[in-house]
Amino acid sequence: MKKVQVVFLFVFLVGCSPGPDIVPTETADAGKTPTLVPTQTAIQPTETLIPTVTFTPSPTATAIGGGGGKIAFVSERDGVPEIYVMNSDGSDQIALTNELTPKYSPSWSPDGRMLAFGTNDDDSASLYIMNADGSNPVKSIDTKDIDVYHQTTPDWRFGGSPFWSPDGTKIAFKVTHYIGCCFTAGYIHVLNADGSYLTSVAINVWENPVWSPDSQKIALGGGCHGPWGICVMNADGTNPIDLANSSGPDGWPTWSPDGKRLAFSSLRNVTSDIYVMNADGTNFVNLTNNNNASDGGPEGGPIWSPDGEKIAFSSSRNDGSALYVMNADGTNPINLTNHPAGGSNPVWSPDSTQIAFVSGRDGNSEIYVIDADGRNLVRLTNNEAIDDSPVWSP
Repeated sequence: MKKVQVVFLFVFLVGCSPGPDIVPTETADAGKTPTLVPTQTAIQPTETLIPTVTFTPSPTATAIGGGGGKIAFVSERDGVPEIYVMNSDGSDQIALTNELTPKYSPSWSPDGRMLAFGTNDDDSASLYIMNADGSNPVKSIDTKDIDVYHQTTPDWRFGGSPFWSPDGTKIAFKVTHYIGCCFTAGYIHVLNADGSYLTSVAINVWENPVWSPDSQKIALGGGCHGPWGICVMNADGTNPIDLANSSGPDGWPTWSPDGKRLAFSSLRNVTSDIYVMNADGTNFVNLTNNNNASDGGPEGGPIWSPDGEKIAFSSSRNDGSALYVMNADGTNPINLTNHPAGGSNPVWSPDSTQIAFVSGRDGNSEIYVIDADGRNLVRLTNNEAIDDSPVWSP
């Protein structure tokens, strides 16, 4: 597994070289500070999404704490990344997609009836939506159909998970532009869940969008008008506001379930720490305050539990890439992984009792689940291929 450490300088400083010099000069948008684009572009979908649902996940019993439900994930066991689903105890692993085009980053609709995912095919990136049993996959948007980029090369890739708004009406997603090997810029869009009306909300961003619980706002790391701070804007990209602006990078924000607070990771001190603040930027508190390790970042949060009581995060403590969970006030941090291989990509069960994560402790990337108190570790996948990107059904 990759260590988190001070690599936290965000994915936006990573391409195929360690610094921003990888951004080609011929790319008009590359190298700029994040810039919001309130211009809205209506795109007519090439296909009409048929909201027929043939499968509704039902909770299944599990021997390790009652998380229940289903876990969708990505596996390369058939030679190319495909979307799979399994019960939360690892049983009944089923491929939902089966084509040559790589599939990435599954995301459940809030009602658990649909899955959105991204694909990368040659120089194009697409967003698909399908029923939760894999039936009726429909392409909602293709980067070739979007004319707002005006890049000199057509090399687009799906840049992160699609994110459903909590009310289920919209999907926010990021696409990234490459020249050769190297990332140049990221673009955030919001699409109606039926495939209609695309809205461009931000350009030159390096993090994924995060919805507020009321579906009215989107938060982004990296600031609205510069590299620092947490940017909060309306869901259509208007009224961008910089919160927690500082002299160091801030990123990976997550809303508390009640929408009153934001947790995020920041490098404003010697190393990155987990902070929390009110949704308006007031009452700023450092929760971890650990100068000997880096906490949070691209491989692990912070991520609030659904009940709002705890926060999961990655950490370089003990010379590893461990996953921790602590109370929402920063007390009682627990090392969940406690292994040299560490872990990444933590995701909470809907009832806040368990956390699924990815680890290479058994020789390759597999999915595990553990109780939120650090007990009852169980390996869910077991094959020679890469398994990652677990997401728990609602």
